[in-house]
Amino acid sequence: MKNLMRKLFLFLFILLGVTEYSISEYDFSNEPIDIVIPCVKKDLPILRLCINGIKKNCTNIGRIIVISPERLTHNAEWFPESHFPFTIDDVAYYLLQENANLAKSFVAESNSRAGWYYQQLLKLYAPFVIPNISSNVLVVDADTVFLNPVVFTNSQNGGLYNPGTEYFKEYFNHIERLTDGLVCKLYPQHSGISHHMLFQRPVLEDLFNLIESIHNMDFWMAFCSMVDPSSLRSSGASEFELYFNFVMSRSKRVGIRKLKWENIRNPKELKKYKKKKYHYISCHSYQRVTKPKKRK
Repeated sequence: MKNLMRKLFLFLFILLGVTEYSISEYDFSNEPIDIVIPCVKKDLPILRLCINGIKKNCTNIGRIIVISPERLTHNAEWFPESHFPFTIDDVAYYLLQENANLAKSFVAESNSRAGWYYQQLLKLYAPFVIPNISSNVLVVDADTVFLNPVVFTNSQNGGLYNPGTEYFKEYFNHIERLTDGLVCKLYPQHSGISHHMLFQRPVLEDLFNLIESIHNMDFWMAFCSMVDPSSLRSSGASEFELYFNFVMSRSKRVGIRKLKWENIRNPKELKKYKKKKYHYISCHSYQRVTKPKKRK
């Protein structure tokens, strides 16, 4: 019955000639924001700073939950990746258009991007999979550190979003295929990529229902299947761009507010950026300064 209703909804949507997804009055909650941090071992040098920065500078915060294959810290709750309804191998299978042999090879590649797509889906599914989690979930990249106070909702309990400047055309090609053209890039000057994102459950439910109605499969399967095979080893999809443009097109109760932030190379510079009133920094592993090996 649920799938039938979704198909009927989509049919009526197309029949009426709607070219943009209409405004929705979501039932946003003022309950505390739970934090979700997907993490792997390469980000352990920053994880402690990430958690401490959240505790000191983020307002209306509830639980802090790290998603990882094994427990990486005792400074936050741990939720195992194994409790999600898909594995990295499942994700690769649909990324490779259900070709099991190609999927196995893709996962085994040196510096494989399979894990990059996998962690995007962990973020999107966390509000549905983690027991008793808030309807307001702030997903934070494990290499991101908040340095000064930040709020994430407005007086209407709608999310506040910080725009980035990154632009990858394939992200929006993927969004167009995934949403059948119903969602597109709304702001020429803004990106949704800024290393954290407030996911609100009513919005995610709406997004999942739309995608599953269009493709007649689980959201995560559709998300993977719509990645262009030629972009698999580069940047073929973005969960943050998808959510950002979707929620901005669906609700007038959310808003954009600019934070002061920067990508940096050296985590030892945190005090300098805090003093300069930066709200947060991100220190990515592929850019991070590491100590040179001592000569024997």
